[in-house]
Amino acid sequence: MGQIESFSTLPLQQCIPSYLYWEYSDDQDLQAFVTSFNSITQGYTDWFNNTPLGLYTSPNVTGPLLDWIGNGVYGIPRPVLSNQTSFVTAGYNSIPYNTMAPYDGSSFTSSGASSLASDDIYKRMMTWNLYRGDGQMFTMGWLKNRVNRFINGANGSDYEVLNDPPSISVSGNTFTITSFDDSVFTALQELVNARLVSVPFQYNFSFVNISFYNDGGVLWMTAPLNYPTSSVGLSAGAVWYNGGTVAVTPGGSGAGSPVYFGSITAAGLLSLGGGGLPTSNPHNLNQLWNNSGLICISAG
Repeated sequence: MGQIESFSTLPLQQCIPSYLYWEYSDDQDLQAFVTSFNSITQGYTDWFNNTPLGLYTSPNVTGPLLDWIGNGVYGIPRPVLSNQTSFVTAGYNSIPYNTMAPYDGSSFTSSGASSLASDDIYKRMMTWNLYRGDGQMFTMGWLKNRVNRFINGANGSDYEVLNDPPSISVSGNTFTITSFDDSVFTALQELVNARLVSVPFQYNFSFVNISFYNDGGVLWMTAPLNYPTSSVGLSAGAVWYNGGTVAVTPGGSGAGSPVYFGSITAAGLLSLGGGGLPTSNPHNLNQLWNNSGLICISAG
């Protein structure tokens, strides 16, 4: 009678070792060969136990193996991320007269760049399309969960959805998604615009990137999003949005690792805090510093 498969039963953890017949047991060369053979076969066993081929989020599933699983098992090829825009100009009286040759001709122009998605973005995209816990009915909650999971779930991992990022609003049939500007959010925009992640075709999507900018040596942010807008109740060294500038509550060591404008994201600074920023100008180009509670950018 066959054994019933059960997920509570672990697969075989140790391979059945090879061994020498007794009459050859005193041969050191043969013993070394058998030991090496057993080590290699145990390595294969360990790899298969640690790399379930259906679990694409595994850290062992990368590169060509990820492509094979994504395309072969799930039917989702690795996406090409593109910010390319194209323009077609054609037809009589569609452009100013005598600006195109030949008369009543047509032209096609495009600009931008494209690249294959990294393993991390590929896995996040697969989780968006394969996740079933949100149900199949499109709602604001469904969209917010998926966007939040994509932004925060490294390598396609699940993420406990919170009420913070992203901010999503709707007007008519257009959903506007607002989040901190970084490479992951940019990738999401390109995937949504190309309809490579599952979204209803009836709706349009626009994006607002919350980012830093340098205003005469002072760090400004385009909108608060999830930043506190008051210092009340914040811990020492926490950052908050002060009407456009980014402020730091009193306290902190001032001796943290250097943080640079252009490298740190708004989300990253919110998580890091400002307690480690130097409290005097470090005279190091683009390094952030705490100027009596106001985050400034060193000019070098």
